[in-house]
Amino acid sequence: HKVVTSLVGFKSVEDVARYAKMFPAMQYELSYKMDQDFLSAVHPYIQAKVASVHACCPALPIFPNFGSHDSQVLDQSYEAVRKSLQTAQQFGADVLVLHPGYVTDASIPAGNKQRKILLDDPVFSPYVGKKEGSICKVDYPLQEVYKHHSKQACKELVRVGDIAASYNVRLAVENLNPRVGYLFQTPDEMIELSRSSQHIFLCLDVGHLWISSAVYGFDFFGAIKDILQTRKVVNCHLHSNATSRENDVYSDDHHSFTKHGFPARKIISSLLDSEANLTLETIEELEKNTTELLALLSCLGEASCANT
Repeated sequence: HKVVTSLVGFKSVEDVARYAKMFPAMQYELSYKMDQDFLSAVHPYIQAKVASVHACCPALPIFPNFGSHDSQVLDQSYEAVRKSLQTAQQFGADVLVLHPGYVTDASIPAGNKQRKILLDDPVFSPYVGKKEGSICKVDYPLQEVYKHHSKQACKELVRVGDIAASYNVRLAVENLNPRVGYLFQTPDEMIELSRSSQHIFLCLDVGHLWISSAVYGFDFFGAIKDILQTRKVVNCHLHSNATSRENDVYSDDHHSFTKHGFPARKIISSLLDSEANLTLETIEELEKNTTELLALLSCLGEASCANT
C-alpha cells in the first residue's frame, strides 16, 4: 500500500515542509484547493512523492460536470481534466481522483458557498429529504432526472478514462455524498460504473460511503467488500464525520479518522487485501492522524495485535 496524505488540510508551505520532515516516507495527494503558486512552492518538499491528484489541480472556479448535456459545460470540464492530468504528469502521479458529475446541466462552482446556493435552487426541492445539508430522499437515484444525468456521466466518463490512460494515469472516480445534485452515491452505481470501461477505476471515499449507508440503510462493511471485489479501487479517502442515522445527523466533516467512534481499525482491516492507496483526507490534526494510521497499519501487520 502507498500511505498518502491529502494536502487539502494544509494551510501553508511551512506546514507542508514541517510535515514532510516529520514523515519522510509519506506520499501525497494534490488537492483541488491548491493554486499554481502553492503547487510550485511545495514542489521541493514533495517531489517524487505524489501518488495522486484530485481534480481540479491547479484549483479552478469550477468542478467538472460530466453529467451535463450542455456542450459548453462539457468542453469546460474536459479542459479542466486535461489541466489536472498535466499536473499529474509533472508530479509523477499515476492516479487522478474525479467527482463523477452532477444532476444538472449547469456548471458547478468549486467554492462551497456558491455550490450551496446552486443546490438551494427550487428545481432540487422535490428531492430533498432533509434540508440541512440538502440530503436527498431515499428514492432519489430512481428518479428520471437522476437517471438522465447518470447515463450521460457514464458515457462521458468512459471518454475521460481513455484520455487519462493516454497520460498513463488511472482515472479514479469518487463516490459522492447523498445530497441532491450529486451523482454516484451508492455502491451499486460505483460497481456498475467500474464495469463500463477498462480505463475507469474507483476512489472509495469511506466517509462519503458512511453517510450514504446512514441515508440509504445499506450495510457499510458489506458495501466496502462489494466495491473492493470489482478490483478497480486504486485509492481510498479516509476521514470521519458526525453522521448518525439515530440522531438524524448527516454531515461530511472530513474530521480525524478515529473521531466520532468511527470504525477506523475495521475499515483498514477490510482494505488490507486491496492494492488501493490509503489516503488521509482530513482537515484537522494532520500529524496525529498520520501517526495513528501508521501505528494502526503496523499493528495490523503483526499477529500479536490481532485481539487488541
